[in-house]
Amino acid sequence: MADVNGYPIIFTLIAYHFSTPMKLDGLSSLQNAEFPAAVVIGGANLDFKSQTFDRPILGTSNPGRSRVSAGGVGRNVAENLARLGVDTALVTALGDDADGLRLVAETESAGVNLRHALTTRRPTGMYTALLDDAGEMVIAVSAMDGIDEITADVIGARRELISRAQILVLDCNVPVEALLLAAKTASENDVPVVVDPVSVAKAGRILAMLRAGHCLHTITPNLDELHALTGGDGTTEADLDSASALLHAMGAQQVWVRLGVRGSFLSAMQNGAQRSEHLAACPATLVDATGAGDAMLAGYAAGLVRGLDAFTAARYGRAAAAITVESDHTVSPFIDFATLSARVTACRESLTSSRAWRPQMNNFPE
Repeated sequence: MADVNGYPIIFTLIAYHFSTPMKLDGLSSLQNAEFPAAVVIGGANLDFKSQTFDRPILGTSNPGRSRVSAGGVGRNVAENLARLGVDTALVTALGDDADGLRLVAETESAGVNLRHALTTRRPTGMYTALLDDAGEMVIAVSAMDGIDEITADVIGARRELISRAQILVLDCNVPVEALLLAAKTASENDVPVVVDPVSVAKAGRILAMLRAGHCLHTITPNLDELHALTGGDGTTEADLDSASALLHAMGAQQVWVRLGVRGSFLSAMQNGAQRSEHLAACPATLVDATGAGDAMLAGYAAGLVRGLDAFTAARYGRAAAAITVESDHTVSPFIDFATLSARVTACRESLTSSRAWRPQMNNFPE
């Protein structure tokens, strides 16, 4: 396979223009940089989603509808970031097949830089999800053997890409040795690292990074993943504070726990003290919840790149999730930074003026 500057070229469907390297200096430097502001290392696959018309009945055929779209945690985060105006490179592995060609076309057309991705002889990853009539996931199967091609050697060849980034996003589909080297490279160059556990089964890879002494800017578990990381099972605000404190002590600066319809819980270490806050979910009309967590992470990361503090950036993240669940696309085609900013304002005003919409949450008083 041909290469450019030591990097393999995957199917190239658009021409790239590279400008002079620059450091971030306001919004103008978030785009068209030789070294992108955001580097995402993670999975890319096709999403096969089937939704039942009525409440699903197990063990039999259910009437419903199906659709296929581009997906993968890392890829979804990268596309959201690009749509939010942040120049973004995705390091992933794609099969040399028709599915891989489709992913390249859709991902590049959204503005993601795929120059640093790999082609592999393994099939392009597939994610199959069953949704109920309300759009909530019932079960999903992820077949992503190709991501194992992202080895420590692959990361080593991309050290400069990582070291020149303004933020590094990792998803734990990536093999642990590659995650460790990516986190080490970022830490050595003061690049903040945001990590999505992806699943309970892979959440332990975050512990490997923390135990290796790598400081992680933010980790974004859901409640089950948090329990897997800490060994707890509590759901009260005090429980989440205690669980977050354990992870802070290991080197996670921010712990942002996703709670679904209950919103999220963000804990941060600031000046040696722990600060935490429950963030109610933004009002939204649910169409499909797939991809909401990826959009939430991307909105947060986009805020960080623009110089927002973690708690303010989290508000952009929750607004991005609201935009996403109102679309049947894994990444909403309607998301951009202006739309996101308007949704942040609308969300704040709605939650301030109306307490009736919000779920009753005995464990999370406002």
